[in-house]
Amino acid sequence: MYQSYLNCIKDIDSNNIKTINFKSNEHYNGILEHVSHELGLKYLNLIENEFSNIDLKNITEFIKINDHYGNPKKYNFFFKNNTLFCSPSSLRYIYHALIILEHYKNTKCKNIVEVGCGYGGLCLAINYFSKLLNIDIKNYNLIDFPEVGNLINCYLDINKDNIQTNVFIHSCNSFREQITDNHLFFISNYCYTEIDELLNDSYSKILLPKITNGFIVWQNGGNKGAYPVIKVKEITGKNPIKIIEERPQTDAGYDIFKNYFVYF
Repeated sequence: MYQSYLNCIKDIDSNNIKTINFKSNEHYNGILEHVSHELGLKYLNLIENEFSNIDLKNITEFIKINDHYGNPKKYNFFFKNNTLFCSPSSLRYIYHALIILEHYKNTKCKNIVEVGCGYGGLCLAINYFSKLLNIDIKNYNLIDFPEVGNLINCYLDINKDNIQTNVFIHSCNSFREQITDNHLFFISNYCYTEIDELLNDSYSKILLPKITNGFIVWQNGGNKGAYPVIKVKEITGKNPIKIIEERPQTDAGYDIFKNYFVYF
């Protein structure tokens, strides 16, 4: 699955990023941009109920930015007597950005590092809503495969007018020497607990000691259940502040495989 995913993005560059339909590519959708219409409705409902300070204008403006390139699959949604036509994934990015920023603003962190970054959609959402909410972020580091890093670089470059932070993109093979920021805030949604043990161990031993606080969407059934949520402290070396069931729950398996929001 990962090889097909990497193959479908390897030829994307600054010359074709504006026209290539990667967000609707079936191989890409195996990894990203596969949020269903039903889940999109739930994300929109959570945004409305939990973040009353976020209005229709804020949502539609971000949707316009994030859905403009890549030709994502779009659906109709209804929000406060208005119709939105957008990608459900953009609604997830909005909700995740808001709950992350709600935690981030109460820490002393000024720098973010995200592991497993897709095309940079969450980074874009966090930039948009941190500006809106007047939350300061100095540096934003992204770590992923080299091919993905190239896509992120191209995608964020065409959206550079909406980026408020210093952005640094790193390969998962060479991040050790490159990330020297202090008071790092760690983000990894559907990645840290999905990857193989070797790569997970490298993040746990090399990156996480530099981390002060963070947020993980924790997949209890990721990598065949290799990372049970009851072992958060043992795996990450961090004391969790809060562990709650993911909202909305996106794992359709048995209870043992539920996803969780882990705050530390």
